[in-house]
Amino acid sequence: MIRFILTFSKNIALTLFSAPILIFISHNAWGADPQPNAQPVVPQTSQTPPSAQQSGNTSPNSLPVSSSDTENTSLSRNGRDAIEAYRHSWNPMTAGPNYMPQADSLPEGEFNGRFFFYGALTEGEYSDSGGINGLPQGFSKNQLLALFAMFYGVDANTELVFLPSLLGTFSSYQGQVTDGAGFNDTTIGIKHRWVIQNPWSSRPSFSTALLVTVPTSSWLGTPLPKSSSLPPLSVVPSTHLGEPSLTAVFLTRKNIKPVRIYGDFLYSYAFPGSGVLPGATKSTFNQYGDIAQYRLGIEDVINDQRGLGIIMEFVGLSGLPFSIDGNTVSTHPNTFNIFAVQPTLEVNLTERLAMSAGVLLPAFGTNEYLAVTPNFSLWYYWGDVGGKVLPR
Repeated sequence: MIRFILTFSKNIALTLFSAPILIFISHNAWGADPQPNAQPVVPQTSQTPPSAQQSGNTSPNSLPVSSSDTENTSLSRNGRDAIEAYRHSWNPMTAGPNYMPQADSLPEGEFNGRFFFYGALTEGEYSDSGGINGLPQGFSKNQLLALFAMFYGVDANTELVFLPSLLGTFSSYQGQVTDGAGFNDTTIGIKHRWVIQNPWSSRPSFSTALLVTVPTSSWLGTPLPKSSSLPPLSVVPSTHLGEPSLTAVFLTRKNIKPVRIYGDFLYSYAFPGSGVLPGATKSTFNQYGDIAQYRLGIEDVINDQRGLGIIMEFVGLSGLPFSIDGNTVSTHPNTFNIFAVQPTLEVNLTERLAMSAGVLLPAFGTNEYLAVTPNFSLWYYWGDVGGKVLPR
């Protein structure tokens, strides 16, 4: 699987950041948008496909998938008709996954903030062959991360993203103790939804985002581990600490009552520069390899009204032995991999406040730390549409 990830990532690296443009040009692949003056085409009496109405099934939560339904309920790619059909389909408000950005967008003018808390407790390390070793004598590394994720709906398909965070490190390495906290690296970006899922067919939502990470941890002198700058699995996006980076993000989601399915792929590039690497004593020119992140989430909503559900999250990260700019990777290890699984429990505390909690458990890896990561989040919605809070 690791070899496949390396090959796949290298093949797409040169075209990755131009993909949103190609998707925009080829908009007819998912059905053309309505003409500017065209009226939205939405069923007037029911959100159920015509074929379902004829058979007597008029439940708005029925999501049959067949070729006849798809033909009778053709929707634009992301126009007003697709938005209205999606907003009237099954989509209860829940907290959602703790490790996965979501493909669907907030309504225009709606703002929400989500607070995440992660605690990474390092228990061992993976060798280059995937074996598990104990930590070296005198070495320890535990970190706490508080992330404030903020999103604003610019229009029905576009979101602004702001991800500031605080990082606490409690580590010892070769007699050097690092205990302290400060600002982590900060990420800002923009996301656009190119395709809105069709409630009456198998078509999922699809979005892309471009994220820029600035090294506020370096600028503000945040205490960092002396042993390594390997990116933590819990951060989105996972980048090398203290290094400016660009991340291309590809997101998809599909709702099929009572389940939501999420899929994410993130590709990060760190700009080369000079600095003192962990464990070194003098400044060198450093070129990091690119990072591929791949994530899958399956959410089972048990109670729509309470937002009660269970989510299985599968989270992976691979450090690649090359960089998209063609420079030779100079850091070691030049490749690393980590894959983990988390069961997440979610519930709504109020009409506007949702909570989720879980524990990320490592499954396998190479040249990475083995860390158990308990975590929770609180998600609050400001603003509304027509007096009602609408989830993504």
